[in-house]
Amino acid sequence: MCETARMSLSLLPLTAARLQAFRALLGGPDFGGCFCAVWTAHGPDWAARCGDPAQPNYAEAARRVAAGEHLGYLVEDDGQLVAWCGAGPKPGFPLLASKLASRLSPMDPAVWSVGCLALSSAWRGAGRSARVLEAVIERARASGAEALEAYPTLPWDEPRSYRGAHSTYARLGFAIVGREAEGEGEVLLMRLELGSGPGAAP
Repeated sequence: MCETARMSLSLLPLTAARLQAFRALLGGPDFGGCFCAVWTAHGPDWAARCGDPAQPNYAEAARRVAAGEHLGYLVEDDGQLVAWCGAGPKPGFPLLASKLASRLSPMDPAVWSVGCLALSSAWRGAGRSARVLEAVIERARASGAEALEAYPTLPWDEPRSYRGAHSTYARLGFAIVGREAEGEGEVLLMRLELGSGPGAAP
């Protein structure tokens, strides 16, 4: 099944046929040119990569899709493209193995991660981040994931708002199971236990 709907939302796995929609959404003015490459291609040149008109981060995403890798989901609301969520089995986000908080738990394929939650500006507010996360929880559980992790900052840090808000995850039942200090704040490891089930593709 290629779509999961919760209320009016649909999660559409990123495929070659959907790359142009992905590019139009994340290449627009609402986002910073990341194209969800922060977990695979982040390095000293990251700011330059994000600002490069040639969009090297999009090229990285397209390369991964062509290789058959899972990156995440485009989100539609009643057929309108409104958001992106980089979510799936944790090993699909390799830099989580070395980043603060996410490195505290194993790179277990039975555990899913929410690496990115990006909503178009016109669709923000009214609890819509939670609606997307509810759909991701449903998809993860249906795919046999044992748990879902997220790595928000505390306090809220605007440059890393793509990680989602601690308060939103807490309302959905995620618990803080680890934390690491960073400057005057910290990065959290939050986890929602889903139980085991039959394995399935993301």
